[in-house]
Amino acid sequence: MIKTTLKSVAIALSVLTAVMIVLTVADGAQNVGKTLKDTYLKVSVVDLDGAPVHNATVAVDGQCFFTDNKGCSPLVEFSSLSNSYDQTLSDWGTCTVTITKDGYAPTLVFNCVVFRSQTRNLTVKIYPRDSSDLPYVSYVETPPDEYIRKLLGNDGV
Repeated sequence: MIKTTLKSVAIALSVLTAVMIVLTVADGAQNVGKTLKDTYLKVSVVDLDGAPVHNATVAVDGQCFFTDNKGCSPLVEFSSLSNSYDQTLSDWGTCTVTITKDGYAPTLVFNCVVFRSQTRNLTVKIYPRDSSDLPYVSYVETPPDEYIRKLLGNDGV
C-alpha cells in the first residue's frame, strides 16, 4: 500500500514538473518578440574635418556617457523602445541624442531611429563655437523608408 502511494505521488510530481516546464517554455516563447536583447546605439562624435572629438558628453534617454579617444561613446543599451511616430510599431523606436562639449555648439539628434535587436552606429558632426549666434545645432531623422512608403501608399507615389 505504501509503495502504491509513493508511486502515485512520484507520478503526480513528475506530471506537475512536466506541466510547469511546458508552461515556462511557452511563456518564454511568447515574450521572444518583445525582448530588446542586443538593442544598442553607438555614437561617434566628429568635428567639421571628421576628426574624432574626445571627452564629449553624449546623453541618450537619461543616460550620460563620454566619448573615448576615437570619439566613440560606449554602447548604449535600450531596455525599452518608444516610437515618436507611431506607438503601435514595435520593431523600431526613436530616441533623442544630445551632445555637448566645451568650445562646440550643443548638438541634438531628434528621432534617432534604433531597430530592435540591432546595433545602430550614429556619427554626429559637431560645430565649433565661433562669432556667430549659433545657439545649438539640431538634426532630425526621418522614419525608416518602409514606414514612409506605407504612409504614401504601397507604390510610394
